[in-house]
Amino acid sequence: MADMKRAMGTTYARAGLLGNPSDGYGGKAIAIPLFDFRAQACLEPDGSNSAPGSLSQERVRQSLLTLASESPLADSGDGRVLLEAAWRSFLKAFPEIAARGPEDPCFRFSIHFETDIPRQVGLAGSSAIVISVLRALCQWFSLEPAPETLAELALSAETLELGIAAGPMDRVVQAREAMVVMDLAEPGDCSSYRVMDQALLPELFLVWDPRGGQPSGVAHGDLRRRWERADPDVMSAIAEFRDLVDRGLGFLESGDFEGFRQAMNQNFDLRSRIFNVGKRDREMVEVAREYGAGAKLCGSGGAVLGSPGRVSDFDTLQKRYREMGYQFLRPRILRSGKDVPSGLESV
Repeated sequence: MADMKRAMGTTYARAGLLGNPSDGYGGKAIAIPLFDFRAQACLEPDGSNSAPGSLSQERVRQSLLTLASESPLADSGDGRVLLEAAWRSFLKAFPEIAARGPEDPCFRFSIHFETDIPRQVGLAGSSAIVISVLRALCQWFSLEPAPETLAELALSAETLELGIAAGPMDRVVQAREAMVVMDLAEPGDCSSYRVMDQALLPELFLVWDPRGGQPSGVAHGDLRRRWERADPDVMSAIAEFRDLVDRGLGFLESGDFEGFRQAMNQNFDLRSRIFNVGKRDREMVEVAREYGAGAKLCGSGGAVLGSPGRVSDFDTLQKRYREMGYQFLRPRILRSGKDVPSGLESV
């Protein structure tokens, strides 16, 4: 255990740039971190925090006792289940730590989190909390896992411990804190990816519905079942997503932003063939298209990432969206890897 008063982990939101939702079904994807929003997890050594949403010292120790039972985690509705899922995933990945037993002084801590990531709008808020907890735990126990290991632990926490239908995209991007292009021909394989320079990106805007959408696990449930049945429409769409990502990557690397905007629009249209798209999600995309922008959903629904044809359109789009009750933001795109903030903090 590190000699410190507390341990903290920070993780940022993310947006799918191209390819989602194929990342969980053997597709390809490009995604970026959004440094405008973040989740933080804090480990307090005295273990006294028992506020709603926190994982108390008692629960930390109970997880050790029940780890072998594989008992399902109950969702209390306050986010604590995400903390516990991350903790269980961590313990299973590092059995030598779990073997110390619940009376070991290293387990005298509580965990809590805070986040400003808009909820249930497809910006990977849940996985940001999970990775933040994992980062804080790694700091607490003086571990330095590779980013791909961190991503795999986070994916395991949500798919195995919580039973959520999810793909690797969010966790890979959030673990790397960079734009990443991913080939995920083997679902669950977090190792096949390439970090890209965000200087390749066109101007972007983010729009989201403050009323939120539905949880990503719910949104993906039907698509997961169809994919498992090898539904021909789904399988065909996944193959098209893979080709679309290849073409979109070529547009970025050649500086063809108009081609890339068209690829964003094609991503949304392709998604609409196999995925239920809500009325307000479709409305956000249609407004962008009225002004010649490319636009697609960031994740499972509730937020849209767009690229305007002209920089002068930003003010017009912002005014239009806000009049319709949506939130609008020009995300902070870090053009140099040297500027990327660390997701692992020590206090």
